[in-house]
Amino acid sequence: MARVIGIDLGTTYSAVAVLDGGKPRILADQNGRRTLPSIVSFLPGSVMVGEAAREKEYLEPARTVKRIKRRMGSDWKFEVDNKTYTPEEISSFILRALKEQAERELGTKVKDAIVTVPAYFNDNQRQATKNAGQLAGLNVLRIINEPTAASLAYGVKDTDDLNLVVYDLGGGTLDVSVLNVSDGVFEVISTAGDNHLGGEDFNQRLADAVTARFQDETGIDLNVDPLAMVKVFEAVEKAKIELSILESTRIEVPFVTADESGPRNIDFEITREELERMIGDYVERSLELCRQALNDAKLGKEAVDRVIMVGGSSRIPLVRRKVAEFFGRETDHSLHPDEVVAMGAAIQGGIVQGEVSGIVLVDVTPMSLGIEVEDGYFVPVIERNSPIPTAAKRVFTTVADGQKSVDVQVFQGESMYVKNNVSLGRFRLEGIRSASKGAPRIEVTFELDVNGILAVSAQDMDTGAAQSITIRNDFRLTPEDLARLEQKHASSFGDEIGKRERLTRVLKSKTRAESIASRIESAVPPAYREALVKNELSELLADIDASVKELDEEKAERAIGRLEFIHSELAAGSLRFGEMIA
Repeated sequence: MARVIGIDLGTTYSAVAVLDGGKPRILADQNGRRTLPSIVSFLPGSVMVGEAAREKEYLEPARTVKRIKRRMGSDWKFEVDNKTYTPEEISSFILRALKEQAERELGTKVKDAIVTVPAYFNDNQRQATKNAGQLAGLNVLRIINEPTAASLAYGVKDTDDLNLVVYDLGGGTLDVSVLNVSDGVFEVISTAGDNHLGGEDFNQRLADAVTARFQDETGIDLNVDPLAMVKVFEAVEKAKIELSILESTRIEVPFVTADESGPRNIDFEITREELERMIGDYVERSLELCRQALNDAKLGKEAVDRVIMVGGSSRIPLVRRKVAEFFGRETDHSLHPDEVVAMGAAIQGGIVQGEVSGIVLVDVTPMSLGIEVEDGYFVPVIERNSPIPTAAKRVFTTVADGQKSVDVQVFQGESMYVKNNVSLGRFRLEGIRSASKGAPRIEVTFELDVNGILAVSAQDMDTGAAQSITIRNDFRLTPEDLARLEQKHASSFGDEIGKRERLTRVLKSKTRAESIASRIESAVPPAYREALVKNELSELLADIDASVKELDEEKAERAIGRLEFIHSELAAGSLRFGEMIA
């Protein structure tokens, strides 16, 4: 029987595992390393992945791509020499390296794989991940959620009947999932998450503090020097890791830059307490998502039997302490947080192959799926946290007399307005019978498969006219694109040059801005709230929305800076409302 590998395609690190004798085993590289840095470096005639790419980053920062997972499902492009690469292609290099790593360890060719994704990945991101696997020469049997995979790896006994919470805080994403396990059935009841909250954001906060202090002391802005920032980020990540063990450490970067006086060094002390202050709001945000997941599952904290901690950032003492306090119980982090998801994916491979019996996995869709109706409203067809695979139907009608066609526009999200949700695609249904508005009956069917990938169809119930698609946005790779790229990658693992990943955090900034704005509204007396929303807040949030459209990180940060100032002044009681809304 062909071997099935389980892959955790991570933001910062990735891992691959296989099932041996009913137990998962991590497959190491030729140097014994059990995780692969999710870094790709493009050189003339070759592509380097992992540790080799990390080393090249010092020499070729403009040719190195990191954190590509945060780009999955987007229209971001990596451009070089009049050629472009999609996030799927970049991710495929990482997946191919893991595939080859597994083949060296196992001594045989590997084709089939289970690949994990954050539970809060939308349909675009899941399809992009599957495409990346195809480009890497893999047959992706299943796309499963990372917290679900982790619960499998923790080996809950078939006889258990309990409620689990999996808190998965990785390098780039956070997922909180609530599961019920009974008689070998792993049923995900609810999931909540943030695809732009993770250890990389903690690193950014620490790097911002270091570069600001350095600029205060020297007048030099390191942010304009890519090579200097590579060194800074490596140093702050090292310090962050050390502060999980030590109460204080030093951030040291010798010869980070130079000016007319000669070489300049960074040598700052940082304490655990200082780091905790920097990232405290992120941790509080994660607890809000824990609360949301419990509310969606209709469970109280007292009903939770076990809290499992997953992901490299779950090692941070503040995170463990706050999660334990929130649930009122000690957390379980007995398995290696960087390996547990790949191990669970390998177990799922055994379930698919029939090698593992007595376990049934029931996952859910993280966000509602629906269509746009008149005036830009969103109507769900499949509600969030619905078990998958699933299908649902709703009947709609026309909005104009004699209307003979309708555009079916599909979205994913929780806002009542489509503009706040994620667009997944659209198609047109022709041949509707001519009638007064509201008379035709148009049945729209959504089908969500085991990978969380969506197909949509629509039919005029009177004429029988029908149309259907598997959702594919314009920026997704078409089957023809995939075939062309598969051929190219099969002939050469990589033979072209790239440029450094263009950093953008505007989606995370939007979430931060909306959270701060909500806190401001709560702190303002009702008599002043309407004027505040119509003036200051609405203008700042409009700037945030514009920054998302323009991918303008500076505009977003300026708006967030103003929001943070207003909130801090309110908290200190030093801001008079008349001044604020003038």
